[in-house]
Amino acid sequence: MKVRFSEVSGPTAGTAGLTTTVGCGQNDGKLVSGGAAISGGSVTTTDFTGPGSVGDHLGGSYPGDSGGTPVGDGTTTAAYWTAYTHTGAPSSPNTSSDVWALCANDGV
Repeated sequence: MKVRFSEVSGPTAGTAGLTTTVGCGQNDGKLVSGGAAISGGSVTTTDFTGPGSVGDHLGGSYPGDSGGTPVGDGTTTAAYWTAYTHTGAPSSPNTSSDVWALCANDGV
């Protein structure tokens, strides 16, 4: 098993959205799952903190391609996981978007 992680700053502007994508590396195996969050940042080095505003939310989390486009139903070749986050307040300073890809090498 290998976990790939990406954290990017934002969205911070009011009612803005942001798509963040991470993928399995060449020797990581196949994508088997993923996860996402909107946070106050640095989720791998400190305790989890909430985002900058109470209106911030995770709008979706799904397998996709490297550009963040969802894959079709039944697709077995997805190698990336994408998160869509959104701010709901006038502004949301210190907000980060987080996404994880869980990769497994089944030996084939």
